[in-house]
Amino acid sequence: MGDLPEELHWLYPESTLTLADKWDLCRLRKSLSRSFSPIRQQLASLFLFCNSPAGTEQREAVCPYTIAWLRRLCSGSYDLAFWEEQIALGAQLARSGVPRRVLSQAFTLLRTCLLEASDWAPQTRIRPLPSSVALRVLDACQSAQQFGLERERHHTVVRQLRDLLQEFDFAAFFEKAAQLACAIAEADGAGLIVHEEGKLQYRLFHGLSVRYRDLEHWEFPATEGVSGAALAREEPIYLPDYPHSPWAMAEFVLAGLQSSLAIPLARTAEETPGILVISWFQQPGPLRIPEDSWDHLRLLADLLGANLYRERLEQRMEGLAVRDLLTNLLNRRALQERLRAAMARCDRHHRLLAIFFLDLDGFKPVNDQLGHHRGDDVLCTIAGQLCAVVRTEDCVIRYAGDEFVVLVEDIANVEEVEAVAARIVQAAQCTITAEQTQLQVSASMGAVIYPFSEGGAEDLTRQADLAMYAAKELGGNTWKLYGRDLIDTQQPQEPLYQELCLAQQRQEFELFWQPIVELTDHTVTGAEALLYWRHPERGLLGPEHFLPNLERSRMILEVGRWVLDTALAQAESWQNPENLLDIHINLSAVQLEEASFSAFVQAELARHPKISPARVWLQVVERVALRDIPATAAVIQRCRRLGVHFTLDDYRSGITALGYLSELACAGIKLDQDVMRDLVQNTAQVHHVRTMMDVASGLSLEVVAKGVENEQAADLLRDLGIRKAQGYWFSPPIPAVEMSTLLAR
Repeated sequence: MGDLPEELHWLYPESTLTLADKWDLCRLRKSLSRSFSPIRQQLASLFLFCNSPAGTEQREAVCPYTIAWLRRLCSGSYDLAFWEEQIALGAQLARSGVPRRVLSQAFTLLRTCLLEASDWAPQTRIRPLPSSVALRVLDACQSAQQFGLERERHHTVVRQLRDLLQEFDFAAFFEKAAQLACAIAEADGAGLIVHEEGKLQYRLFHGLSVRYRDLEHWEFPATEGVSGAALAREEPIYLPDYPHSPWAMAEFVLAGLQSSLAIPLARTAEETPGILVISWFQQPGPLRIPEDSWDHLRLLADLLGANLYRERLEQRMEGLAVRDLLTNLLNRRALQERLRAAMARCDRHHRLLAIFFLDLDGFKPVNDQLGHHRGDDVLCTIAGQLCAVVRTEDCVIRYAGDEFVVLVEDIANVEEVEAVAARIVQAAQCTITAEQTQLQVSASMGAVIYPFSEGGAEDLTRQADLAMYAAKELGGNTWKLYGRDLIDTQQPQEPLYQELCLAQQRQEFELFWQPIVELTDHTVTGAEALLYWRHPERGLLGPEHFLPNLERSRMILEVGRWVLDTALAQAESWQNPENLLDIHINLSAVQLEEASFSAFVQAELARHPKISPARVWLQVVERVALRDIPATAAVIQRCRRLGVHFTLDDYRSGITALGYLSELACAGIKLDQDVMRDLVQNTAQVHHVRTMMDVASGLSLEVVAKGVENEQAADLLRDLGIRKAQGYWFSPPIPAVEMSTLLAR
């Protein structure tokens, strides 16, 4: 008995049986063997096949096992192996899904049989048997089997809980959790009631009747029913007799609910998100639920609450991902999906759809002269004015920094488009007055009418963008409809795209390098890679002659990959212990929006192991980085984990925009050459740069000044605390061969 669990040390030991006791048990076994046939079928079915659809043949097959167990019970020999067999039998019952109550029913039936043996004995001419010995053994057997059943059920629940934690889809998580809850409570079904805005509503079901499932989407006040009571008390409530309880609701009584258990989910910071309800329909639930079952059920409710909270957070995050944080408008991520849906409705209802693409005129001076905070105010003001002149069902989207897209559906004719366009252009106007400065903001707008203009959602957006540029060329504060006349004006650009395609095929692109020098001693500490085009007829072309057109095409992805690979390969040949260069490589907006960009950077670093990732600086133009800060920040964070740095290029916005640098995780900025142009003569510009340097120093940002054209500017920058610079005063962009010579010299 020493190897048995402590809980079973009190079991009936063999040593306490006298010879008379053993003789009585032997005579009892003989008596039962003559009179047991009428009940052995019932016992076998109840004991081992209570919850399974076993047929008569299966029950017949288990009868010999039942008889053998009864003979062992009455053998009078109860050694350690006997009790281990009882525990193992209990574990087998648990694995077969036998409820606790069935085990109790089986032993109650056995006790009845043993007590009735005294009535059988006179008919068999055997003196009446003292039943106390057999009952004591039977009680011990029930305890051993109960112990084995509970232990196995506990192990099974723990295993299932661990498996449950591997499920991340909420509906699948609930299905498994509800199935486990029903097994623990021996119930018929379970449901999830969510709590939102003072209402309770069923969301998910498991194992519930059709009549009960009819209550799906039925709302009731959060103060009613057993769920409302559990929510108010913040503790589980179990009703063994639901129809006669004070919290019974007529709808659930009619659905056949006999017993109900309501467990509040884990409470979040705001509220209790819902209720796990466990239900009994086939028969009433137990009078009480065992304590270990309570622990497991509460744990399941807590896990459900945590997963429901996680799901709601993910939904909120998804909403934020397509929502502009400044204006609370949808952002460019939502445009294509909204546009496709609007096009489908347009086709279905045979109506017109108008796409308006706006770019603000005069917005840059607001940022430069009044600061980013005033620029933000202007964007919010114009966003509100745009929403005010369209219908609620129409869609206003902040596409980029100072660009908006408006989708207007259900239009009957072109005249209506013209009226809406006029209202939108008027709404995009704003006057800003500060001290003695007055600035005027308006908009250039392009319009596309679907289905008059063909193509997919991306094609329509591009067409509206082209029409917007045509409106800007007219002087701004107007709109232009994309049509045949606009297509004709774009034709001269088409040959350039064809030439760019040929240039890529013929490998006419080259990388030039502009040195970055240390202002204290003019040593070369880095170099910026710049894309040049050696045109077969026009000669060498700088990036300003073709890069804007290249960036508007998808070719920029392939060319951008070539630039990164070529720059890293060239930089490898320059790296040595005496000469460690920082390599600055420009990125386009399209590259940043590519989902696989960080993976490509990782692969390129692996291809060029001689250059340290810490020496690689990827440059993002300020207007690109700030137009979708969350998306840009996510890309930068993924690449930063690889060890590379990011710098904000063409920086000119002032100290307000420096706050965005922390969110973007940029390690440096490059001052725009426009800032350098008037630096020597303009005292206000000097104070502006000094203030930016103070903030940049506090953020531990590396600052590089671009466009240094003379010695006076270089000396002034050094006095302002700027350590690195580039510009024609030091060197123009030069081919890689000349850069190698410069480094060697």
